[in-house]
Amino acid sequence: MATSQSVFNNQFAISQFDEYYLPCINRNTFEKEDSITAFKKKYKQDIFKEDTLHIILGLDSGLLVNYILESPQVAGSKYIFVELPEVMSMLNIDIPEEQQHYLKVLSLEELNEHIESGEDDLFLIKDQIAITLSLAASAGVVEEYSGYYSQIYKLIKQQTTSHKANFTQKSFFVEQFFNVVENNQPASILKNKFAGKTAIVIGGGPSLDEHIDWIKANYEQLFILTVSRFASKLSAAGIPAHIIVSVDPQDTSFEVNRDMMRLANESLFINSHHVNHRIIAQWNGKSLFLGNRFPWEETNNILTIGPTVTNSAIRVAIEMGFKQVLLSGVDLCHSSAGVTHAKGSVEASAGSNNSIIHEWVETYSGSIAETPIQLIHAALALKEEAETYPNVEIVNLSINAAKIQGITHIPKEQVSIVSADCSPSQLLEMVPSASENKQEKLQRIQTELSAANEAFKAISKLAIKALHINNEAKKLKQHSAAFQAKASEIDKVEQKINKKFPKYNMSIKVFGYFEFTQFLTTKKTQDWSFKQMNSMTHLYYSAYQIITEQLQELTETALDIVKLRREEISDAPSIELITEGWKKHNQPGRVNIFQAMLDNTVASSLTLDEKSKLKSASDSYQDQLTSFAHPYFSMKKKNQNLDNTLAKILDLKQHKNIDGLTLLTNNIEPLIANDKFAHRLFHLALHYVHFLENNFDAALAALLEIEPTSRTEVELKQQLLLALKLHKIDLAEETITSLAQYSDEYYPQHAHILSLQGKNQQALDLYLNYLDKYPTDESTLIKLGVFLAGLGQIEGAKSAFDNVMQINPDNVTARNYLNQLATGNAS
Repeated sequence: MATSQSVFNNQFAISQFDEYYLPCINRNTFEKEDSITAFKKKYKQDIFKEDTLHIILGLDSGLLVNYILESPQVAGSKYIFVELPEVMSMLNIDIPEEQQHYLKVLSLEELNEHIESGEDDLFLIKDQIAITLSLAASAGVVEEYSGYYSQIYKLIKQQTTSHKANFTQKSFFVEQFFNVVENNQPASILKNKFAGKTAIVIGGGPSLDEHIDWIKANYEQLFILTVSRFASKLSAAGIPAHIIVSVDPQDTSFEVNRDMMRLANESLFINSHHVNHRIIAQWNGKSLFLGNRFPWEETNNILTIGPTVTNSAIRVAIEMGFKQVLLSGVDLCHSSAGVTHAKGSVEASAGSNNSIIHEWVETYSGSIAETPIQLIHAALALKEEAETYPNVEIVNLSINAAKIQGITHIPKEQVSIVSADCSPSQLLEMVPSASENKQEKLQRIQTELSAANEAFKAISKLAIKALHINNEAKKLKQHSAAFQAKASEIDKVEQKINKKFPKYNMSIKVFGYFEFTQFLTTKKTQDWSFKQMNSMTHLYYSAYQIITEQLQELTETALDIVKLRREEISDAPSIELITEGWKKHNQPGRVNIFQAMLDNTVASSLTLDEKSKLKSASDSYQDQLTSFAHPYFSMKKKNQNLDNTLAKILDLKQHKNIDGLTLLTNNIEPLIANDKFAHRLFHLALHYVHFLENNFDAALAALLEIEPTSRTEVELKQQLLLALKLHKIDLAEETITSLAQYSDEYYPQHAHILSLQGKNQQALDLYLNYLDKYPTDESTLIKLGVFLAGLGQIEGAKSAFDNVMQINPDNVTARNYLNQLATGNAS
């Protein structure tokens, strides 16, 4: 089915509220109510959210731009309007100079260039972007908007994913400093311990539910590594994992994975060095860490591999020597039913998001499946892993998983397992308890952190010195001896930083990736002006100053935690000090670890107040484990939101994606009983499924299931198309009469339908009424000429074609008709 092209008539109307608008874009929206009332009703305060890059698709005839410009400026926010070129050519948008830094109107191509420029990178890095549809775009009538929405969404998603990957380095560092004490033993102690054996890595994908009985039946032979969020599911099924893997630094990670916390005596925990500190600090069992304890050290430990925890779990299995790595729940896409995760997870109960336009990938079954961009990156990383380790057989047990080069699919029944002959309890016994004296270990860490803190202070002082020198150089002539002397001084500062602090310098640059990139330029060295050189030097050493000060704060936090851990194992611990410390760092679960190692004599001598403080910490931890107040647990409400679902339906229709539309109808169907809007969207999507399958009777029946009062111009256009296809002329006339209430552009088509019914005078009246308003519409003039010629009114037909030639002498169709009339062959 070809995508219908919208008609853009350069004809403005004036509403009863004295507002100019384009009927071809906004139909009769602004005849019902004034624009301000309409915008307030639609957007409420969402469009004025602070600290947000608002990307708005469509100008609503320029009225939405005016609405933003005339409202108070929103703190920390910027606005980018994107409009179709056909519409932009009809509007004259004049942004006051003093507001041009705050609001831009761009084409889609210009938006791409703007995003690439890096001007608004901070919004991308912090994921503080809102993509909003104008009233016209959200109506779905102008289908070109739906295509634009899909492109804008994917552009922003790709850019935010890329920028966050770089910026996340900071959160990695933050958690790494928090975890220096908890990261006791490296995972490298397990390297090559299971050479030639079979392991199974269990992810959170829906195929886990298909395999869990097989895993249970073969449990004694399998060595299981699982992502942390599904460890509890396996344990409940009587198949506890050997290893639980977790890597995410985000604070939400604790809520996502909290059910694993009770498995400390059952499984070995392997965590990235930057896992969220609330998990590892409150884990009351054996653990090994990936990566490096300190940001500035290099070791031969097993690395954390991104972008997902599953990628890291697979690398751990490979490094442990396993020759064959089976994958279950590693789908890297949604199931054919739209399920995103295995049963028992918040994500599974929430269902797939009805509004987000994802990517589509091929599965091993040959079908296509929906997947978010993050899992596209995970699949690419897994492909690279297979290329890096060609001697390891990586097998996906799911035929419905995303197809990845280098990863084979074998049905679970055909898999040959080489057993590792190791139970989870035996694995725990293999991991030695920390042999080093705890106080000595803490002293060693404290010494390392203190040295780093002093280094960061020294580098900060050098950066401040360089900034001072650069400021003085700014006042001098570029080629003067005095300027050269200042440049030499700055060079010496740089040499001192590199020579004296090489151990920490790379860590500073990685942690301060964003700040240090600010001084970079695309200009060639010979094109640098004196002013630019000075500015770049200022930005460079300002980055040093800012980052070293932040790293000082992190080392001081780490030192504070060292002090806290030393207090926990002291002979006479201060209960007040340690409970306040746990509260400060949001680690109340430390109370269980503390009480387990507390000397009986000390325990028996605790005061009522001290016991109360420990009880309070225990209650706080229980609240962390059981509360559903965190936004993470509200995912279902977010996923069922239908605000942008119409755009998703139209995007799927334009791409002829029957599977996607079918999936969407399945997701929306449970909502239709109590939601008229859901009822409408369900039947519209179902209509498109039947339409794409050329089942036009069923397609029309689906549309007619929508309440007449709920049918919008989108549905009525499709209803008209089908009525004509199925030769239901009476329905076509009824439908076109309804459509004409939205826009004059339907008058010519209405006239044609009337002519099919033999109502020629009514048809002629409609043609003439329309041409009174739009006398230069060439297409309608030609239709009128053909209509009149068919009635035998040759002079009238000639007049219509002549009018076309006066408007456009190059119109070949009108010329051909005139030639036919001249030879008596017109019909």
